[in-house]
Amino acid sequence: MGRVRGAERRPPVVFLGPTLPVEEAARILPADYRPPAELGSVYRAARERPSAIGIVDGYFERVPAVWHKEILYALSLGIRVYGAASMGALRAAELAAFGMIPVGEVAEQYRLGLLTDDDEVAVLHAPAQGGYRPMSEPMVNIRATLAAAVREEIIDADAAAALTARAKDMYYPDRDWLALLAAEAEAAGSEAAARLDRLRAWLPGGALDQKRLDAERLLAEMGRWLETGAGPPPTPAWPFEQTENWGELVVGDGHPPSGAAHGDRRKESGAVNGDSERWGNGLPAGRTIRAAEVPRRRAADIGDVRELERARRPVLLEGALDGWPALDRWNPGYFRERVGATRVPVEFYPSGSYYGSWVHSYLRMDRYLDILTSPGEAERCYLAQAPLLDLLPELAEDLSVPGCLNGAPELGLAFFLGRDTVTALHYHSSEQALLCQVSGAKDVLLYPPEDHRFLNFHPWYSYRFNFSRIDFSAVSEGPGSPLRCTVRAGEALYIPLYWGHLVEGPGTTSSVTFFWQPTTGRTRPAPGMRLRSALGGAVRRRFVSPFGEAFNRRFGLG
Repeated sequence: MGRVRGAERRPPVVFLGPTLPVEEAARILPADYRPPAELGSVYRAARERPSAIGIVDGYFERVPAVWHKEILYALSLGIRVYGAASMGALRAAELAAFGMIPVGEVAEQYRLGLLTDDDEVAVLHAPAQGGYRPMSEPMVNIRATLAAAVREEIIDADAAAALTARAKDMYYPDRDWLALLAAEAEAAGSEAAARLDRLRAWLPGGALDQKRLDAERLLAEMGRWLETGAGPPPTPAWPFEQTENWGELVVGDGHPPSGAAHGDRRKESGAVNGDSERWGNGLPAGRTIRAAEVPRRRAADIGDVRELERARRPVLLEGALDGWPALDRWNPGYFRERVGATRVPVEFYPSGSYYGSWVHSYLRMDRYLDILTSPGEAERCYLAQAPLLDLLPELAEDLSVPGCLNGAPELGLAFFLGRDTVTALHYHSSEQALLCQVSGAKDVLLYPPEDHRFLNFHPWYSYRFNFSRIDFSAVSEGPGSPLRCTVRAGEALYIPLYWGHLVEGPGTTSSVTFFWQPTTGRTRPAPGMRLRSALGGAVRRRFVSPFGEAFNRRFGLG
């Protein structure tokens, strides 16, 4: 292969996120900087034939991680691929034998087997709009900093070992110096206070950011290689195998497999990481979504839950939350003070759309609030359906049961907190609901049970059997006879059994929803709908819930 000078090739591609700000990286190496790598990112970059590819940061846990196979694909094309600091260090250590170039201390420790766990480089960070600002401390930085503190005789080796072990036992989003030192002080007692105070005072100027140092080294090495005009490495001696899984990734990205005729096994699917299912929305053409307003009533005029259920239609209740301290108290500062250390289940949406699938990750409330209040558009995530009485009992003190629910059996209570959120259209198959808006406002579109035939719900055997497959953000026409309303702070919306509802929360909103079993059979619709919901609920309980719990245990998400 002849020499190809860097100036004649496309610029290098570097995948970068929380490890180093792009504006600082660009001063070291002019490059095409892209967000952290995920499944398909390197494949797409390799198709553009850049002069080199550098992988520093990469997503994991909430979206499929960058695949080894796509890095091998880039190498098979003669593209030089570097890895350092974070996901890049992991992949470079694993693929060094195949030609990927590991750079820096972290990659070397993985290559030698001194580090083996992914959580060593994992970090919680703000979304792209927040500049990927780190919000936790990676374990490799903690190790490097404590080693430096021992060398400078700030602490002794035993103290460093104790802090290292304690940090390793922490869930990675919870790791930061403040939490680590506080936990060690509580465990070690007064005799450790002096050395911890000394370390605390030393940290601002002495802490090492090993991931950043390695990222800067990667950029410098790529720059030196490009300046020499040395050309790409020789074509690997190993063959690149066109496996079935590889073909699925390539076809899913809208390209035929290498050597296949254009269109062979072509699927009508979106990008590799998108919610690739494409469904018809089932809506008849030529109609606009015109909705009548939900009737309003004073909550004080409703005597008990039977009277609320009697109409079997939604009702917007004014004054339902009168006297709730939450109306004045609930804000980010209050949540931090009261429940900041509590871990809560947050839904993350890998496709970037609230209409796609989601995964749960448990974060401390203060970490979630950091994401929620970060500048720009918030990452697609939502604290939804959190069991308030079990998980956040401190907040229950700010609420009371509305009088209109008198006589309701065994009330459940769920907490919701998010920013610019959408809950895809769905229905409740076994419980009635009273949505109580505490702060902000929510826009709700509701469809009666008789309109289910228009709404294209997932099949009964799906764990999302009660969710519509329609992306209402892309729909301008609609069927049936929907209702709509805006639920403002201090108001509540009664949502009867089987009524489909789409909920949008512009801005930052908080709410709670009371759930209860119907008090009379008159609220129940046709037997066919009850059977569908019973079957779907049984599948969810028997197969989906145990699988989800096992998955969370295996990957540390629960």
